[in-house]
Parts: sequence; C-alpha cells; structure tokens
Amino acid sequence: MTVKIGLIGLGMIGRDHLKRFHNVISGAEVTAVCDINRAAADAVASEYGATAFYDAEEMIHSELVDAVFICSIGPVHKTQILAAFNAGKPVFCEKPLTPTADESKEIIEAEVKAGKRLLQLGFMRRFDPGYQALKHAIDSGEPGDVMLIHCAHRNPSVPESYTLEMAINDSATHEIDIIRYLLNENITSVRVDKPRKKTSRALPHLQDPLIVIFETESGVRIDDELFVNCHYGYDIRCEVVGENAIIALNEQQLINTRSLHGNAHHIAQSCMERFATAYDREVQHFVDSVRDGREMSGPSSWDGYVVALVCDAGLASLKDGEKHDVVIPQQPSLYR
Repeated sequence: MTVKIGLIGLGMIGRDHLKRFHNVISGAEVTAVCDINRAAADAVASEYGATAFYDAEEMIHSELVDAVFICSIGPVHKTQILAAFNAGKPVFCEKPLTPTADESKEIIEAEVKAGKRLLQLGFMRRFDPGYQALKHAIDSGEPGDVMLIHCAHRNPSVPESYTLEMAINDSATHEIDIIRYLLNENITSVRVDKPRKKTSRALPHLQDPLIVIFETESGVRIDDELFVNCHYGYDIRCEVVGENAIIALNEQQLINTRSLHGNAHHIAQSCMERFATAYDREVQHFVDSVRDGREMSGPSSWDGYVVALVCDAGLASLKDGEKHDVVIPQQPSLYR
C-alpha cells in the first residue's frame, strides 16, 4: 500500500518535507498540495506531479488523500485538524499544535470522543539519535538522580516578522517538550529572565538573548538560553547534571577539519540541517503507522496541549518577569 499524502502549507518546512517524501520516505506519495498562494500551489503541484488545492478542507475530503500532513501556520491548525478528524483521516501536524492551550483542549476533546489517537505532532527531537541516547542514559540510571539541565537554543538570525513572544511559543517549545520526554515528568513553573544586555544584531522589538527557568515535579531545575541572533550557526545544547555523571549531547558534527588554521568542524545553519535524520525518522514513523493501520503514536495532541500550557505561563512571565505556575489537568487515559 502506498499512502496518499495531502500536504497543507508550502512554506519553508512544507517544501522541506516535500523533498523528504520525494527522496527519502518509503511507502508514501504526496498526491495533493494546498496553499492559499495559488501560484505556489500550482508550481509545486506541477513539479511533484500532485494535484493543487487552494482550500484545505476541500483537499482534506478529497479521495486523492489518505492522510493529512499539516505544515501551515499555527493559527489555522485547529480548523484543519478538526476537519481531518471529521473526515476520519490520520494527521501529522507540525508544531505548535495550536497557539493557545484553550484551542488545544478542543482537539483533545475531539480525539477522546473518537476513542483513539488520530494525530502525531511534529516534535522531531524525540526522533533525534542524540536525544534518544541521552534519554537511554537517563533511564538506565547512569547519571544518578538528575538535578539540573542546561539547554541552549541558538539560531544564526531571525526575520523581522519574528516577535518576542515567538521566543517562547515557537523556539522554546522544543525544549519544553524534550524536558518532558527526557525526564518523564511535567514542568510545574516557568520564569523568563531578560538580561540587561542584548545583542546588537537583534531588531529593536526583540530582547535577545533570553533565559527561561523551568522547574519540574521532582524539583529538577532547567535553564534554557534562547539566543536567536547568535550569528555563527544553529546550535542546540543539552547537558544533564546528575549526582554521578554529567551527560550531554555531542556536537553532531559531520566532518572535522585539521589544517594550518587549526582544528574545526562544520556547524549546522538551520534546523532542517541539524535535525535532518530526526525529520526523516518522524515522517517515516507516521507513514508506517498509517500504512499498517496502527493507532497514531509518538508525540501526541496531549503533548501539544501541555506544551501550550507551559508556553502560556511563559508568556505571562515574559510580561511581568515573575515565576508562574503551570497547572496541568488530569491526563485522559487515551494518552497514557
């Protein structure tokens, strides 16, 4: 069986996934693409031999589509996800699930009503070999009791359209999810600190860098450096400090160069480069689940909802600089 994929959203990540389906993924074919930019939809459809749609709901209900792949902007995710649920079609959705926790809750309610998981969320770091090795080490007990985690999320630059709030609900979302994945526990509080100094490369409306402090149920304290105009590359760090050992992601370098100029290695310049393997793995996981008729697994709607709750607390702290508690409702049995 070849899974017929309908892909919504032809921006940077949507086009990256199109190439992935064409060159890497087995068992699936993008048969339909949708974007409100008609010229873009027509051009991409012609290039990949797909059918162009300009209305997401029309594409979702088309017989050309077995499964829906959402790469559109966050504010339209809820409508598109619920339309796919109503059509009985499995969904892959790039993060965020929705911009707010209240919207995410509607998706949870719809999925619980359906009685089975219908969605895989695009937290690709869970499929990264480095993070998986880090989780294996923690679960094995090698570091002993985990006390601290140091994270960094650095981008070379961001466009003018990038807002201060996006540092929390766009950039920090990955760290929020990966903390829960690594520790198997929830975040209970958030505080956002604004250093007095900021980089000269930041646009006037941005405070860059930021430091976000998280605490978890067991008392693990996490600091997350968000530096989105670091200039030199896309650099993701995670160091777990335990009683017995300190375990960290390595540089994930592809090559190392030794020359008259010294010893150097290449630094990734984008998330698509740094997490290429993770993206490949998460998409293949989704396709395999659909092809084999299995219930969706991996990052869930509940994970997206909880991340949205933490982001809401982070946005509140961004305004007042205070620590804000995160109150998480009881988890439905569907997601346990």
